[in-house]
Amino acid sequence: MESQLQTVIFLCRHGQTDKPYSIDPDVDNERVLTEFGQKQIKAVGEYLHSFAPSAIYSSPRRRTLETAEILRETSEVAGKVIERKELLEIYSDSDHASLQVRMPLFFQELLQKHAGEHIICVSHQDVIEGGLRALGVSAEEAEFPCKMGECYRIVFAGPTFVQATKLTPAPQQ
Repeated sequence: MESQLQTVIFLCRHGQTDKPYSIDPDVDNERVLTEFGQKQIKAVGEYLHSFAPSAIYSSPRRRTLETAEILRETSEVAGKVIERKELLEIYSDSDHASLQVRMPLFFQELLQKHAGEHIICVSHQDVIEGGLRALGVSAEEAEFPCKMGECYRIVFAGPTFVQATKLTPAPQQ
């Protein structure tokens, strides 16, 4: 029966940050949410609360962990934020190329572990776009780019990808 369950992954981008992206991972890791970014993510968490998410995963970057913690509290996800390298920011062409392999494997793992549940994954623009492209979603269908504080609701029926819908539950600047 588990193979027929609908599983939903909310793939969310972090909120507005205090500095622009840097190709240097050490510099980029120092970025944190602004006050506006925190408000954005609280709005996202309030929206996601009604879906009763059961788990939350995050890229290990400071801004995504901060985002994930706000989402965990606001949407009342039990347990800790789970850090995953599969959700990590892109810093090179080889990182971009790896998305076509790493994201489908990551989704498959989540579907096995969380069948029939709603879960949240916090990541970065390129990773979110790469994950959706790996599922066969075109740029036009997905309405790229994914802005800060936006999410995609990705629906699976058992292991089969069904639909991706862009959500903008937070204010944009």
